[in-house]
Amino acid sequence: MNAKINTMKVVRDGVSLAYHEAGGGDGSPILFVHGFGCNGGHFRLQQQHFAAFTRTVAVDLRGHGASDAPLQDYGPIGFADDLRWLCDHLGLKRPIVVGHSMGGNIALKLAARAPDFVKAIVMLDTFVDGDASFLQGLRELSDNMQAIGGSRQLFETLSAMLFLPSDDPELKKDVLEQCARTPWHVLTSAFAAHLLHGSSVTDLQQLAVPAAYIGADGLPTEIWRVEGINAGVSTGKTLGVGHFSPLLAPDQINAMLECFVGRVNASVALA
Repeated sequence: MNAKINTMKVVRDGVSLAYHEAGGGDGSPILFVHGFGCNGGHFRLQQQHFAAFTRTVAVDLRGHGASDAPLQDYGPIGFADDLRWLCDHLGLKRPIVVGHSMGGNIALKLAARAPDFVKAIVMLDTFVDGDASFLQGLRELSDNMQAIGGSRQLFETLSAMLFLPSDDPELKKDVLEQCARTPWHVLTSAFAAHLLHGSSVTDLQQLAVPAAYIGADGLPTEIWRVEGINAGVSTGKTLGVGHFSPLLAPDQINAMLECFVGRVNASVALA
């Protein structure tokens, strides 16, 4: 039986922030943070799984999903501060933060700014570091943003990087349709801040909480790069799917998350 996921909103300094909540109990709460242009609904299959064990919250980041999208900068520090405020507001104490793609960068930033606030983090196919040609391609794409001209065109340009030819075509279509609804001013700001000027290497090097990285086939970051930056990070990889692994391979993701969460909770209990 699937857990009921309730969607609610809170207001921070005049900005409405949406979130999706399911589950309860005494286990470590899990905060799910979606990626660039996406929304908290991308974690519905993880929430339905983990709600049987603990409280789960999946946020719609500022500018995404059902949250407000004011004209402002959209960078990792601002997103991380929103998450900390939301956790305080909801009484979500020492969550395990699971971030997909850009959400993993935000989880890293939150752990870097408030290590005592976070119990552990998981990065799902997050861009941490890449080779020179890949970074150059991102810079060229950023430089051509105005020529691209809109949210739909941007994600059509990115789709070959984000999906494998074998990925479910209906799911791919649905994801691209959702991402295309994200306001253009949000995407241009977040793209520059996270992919070009928001390096997470230092945050990963200095990470002071347990962490895991789960890659996927294709880009953006090879697992060996993560291991080279911080050998203490637990690593894994999904098989046979592209970037949107929480939707494309929920059983694989849920199994690895459950293993990591169990280890984190066990180590805390023994401490």
